[in-house]
Amino acid sequence: MSNLRVIALAVGVALVVAPSLSVLLAMIGRLEPAGVLTGLAAGFLLRGKPSMAALATLYGSASAVLIGELFAEGLLDETDFADVMAGWPGWMLGAVLAYLVAARGLPQGKTGETKPAVLPMGVAALIAAVLSCGQIVASKAFGMTDWVDYHPYDGPGWYRDLTSATWYPAASVVLASLIASRMPDGRGRFVVLPLAAWFGCAVTAGPVQYAQALGVDGKPAVVALFASLAGGFIGAAAAAAALRHGGTALGLVLFILEYTVGQVGKVWTFDLLWSLAGPAILIAVVAAWTAWRDASLGSGVVAGVAGPLLVWSVYLMIGSRSYDHLTQSWPYELALLTVLMAPIVALTTGGLARLGRAIRTPT
Repeated sequence: MSNLRVIALAVGVALVVAPSLSVLLAMIGRLEPAGVLTGLAAGFLLRGKPSMAALATLYGSASAVLIGELFAEGLLDETDFADVMAGWPGWMLGAVLAYLVAARGLPQGKTGETKPAVLPMGVAALIAAVLSCGQIVASKAFGMTDWVDYHPYDGPGWYRDLTSATWYPAASVVLASLIASRMPDGRGRFVVLPLAAWFGCAVTAGPVQYAQALGVDGKPAVVALFASLAGGFIGAAAAAAALRHGGTALGLVLFILEYTVGQVGKVWTFDLLWSLAGPAILIAVVAAWTAWRDASLGSGVVAGVAGPLLVWSVYLMIGSRSYDHLTQSWPYELALLTVLMAPIVALTTGGLARLGRAIRTPT
C-alpha cells in the first residue's frame, strides 16, 4: 500500500467514516458504539498499518465531536452531542481494535521474551497502585476533589471529579509500565507490563474511588469505580504504545507532568492562546527531537500527538458537560483543540528537524 493511499484512507476514516457513523447512531440516541465501529472500519481499511489505524480512530473521535456539535446537535433532543458520545466502551477500545485488526493480532515478540516476567509485573502493579492511590488521597486532602453534586455556588461538581478518577489510573499505568520496563526482565514486554499495572490500579484505586464517591445524592458511586477501571485501560493502551516507541514514551511523560502541574497549581486559564502555548511547545519539542533521532518524519508526528491523545481520551470518556462547572467543560474544549492542533505542529517542527538532519548528514 503506497504512502499516499495510506494517508488518504486514514484521513477518510478520521473525517468521513467516524463522523458519519456517529451521526447515524445519534439518530437512535446511542452514540457509545461509534468508537468500536470506527475502529473496526479503520482496521479493515488500513490493514498492515496498525499504528495509522489506531491514530485515525482516535482522531475520528475529535472530528465526530466537532462535526456533531456543529451540525447534528438537533438529533439528540437538546442533549449535548459530546456527552452522549462519552462512556464505555469508548474510542480508546476502538483504537485498540483498529490496531489488532490492522496488525492481524499482536506483534510477535523477540526471541527470549517468553521467559517469566514476574518481578517486573509485580513492580508495575505496585508502582501503579501507589501512584494512583496517592493521587486520589492527595486530591481529597488538598480539596481538589469534592465528590459532591453540582451547585452554582459550591464550585466544581461531579463530572470534574469523575474525570480526575479516570485520569489518575491512566497516568499511573503509563508511568508504572515505563519504570518497570527499565528492569532487565521487563524490556520488550509491551503487553504484560501495562496489564499488570492496570490490575494494580483496579484492585486498589478503584475501591478507593468508590469509597470516596459514596453518599453523593443521585450519583451512584459505582460510576466512579468504572471510571477508574476505564482510566486504567486507557493508560494500558497508551503504555503499550510507549513501550514500543521511545518518542511516544517521551511525549506521554511530558504531557502527564504538564497536566499534573496544571491541576496542582490550578493554572488553567481561560485565555485560549495562552492555554494552547504550553502544549504546543511540548508537541514541537517531542516531534522535532524524535524526527531528528529516528531520521523519520512519521516517527516524530506519532510521538508529538501521543500526549494530546492521552489527555483527550480521558476527557472523551466523560464528556464536556457544559452545564456543569467550567473546570470540566473548559479543559475538555482545550483538550479537543490541542488534539486538532497537534498534527499541524508536529508536522511542521518534525519536518524541519528531519530536513535539518538530512542537510547535515552526507549522502
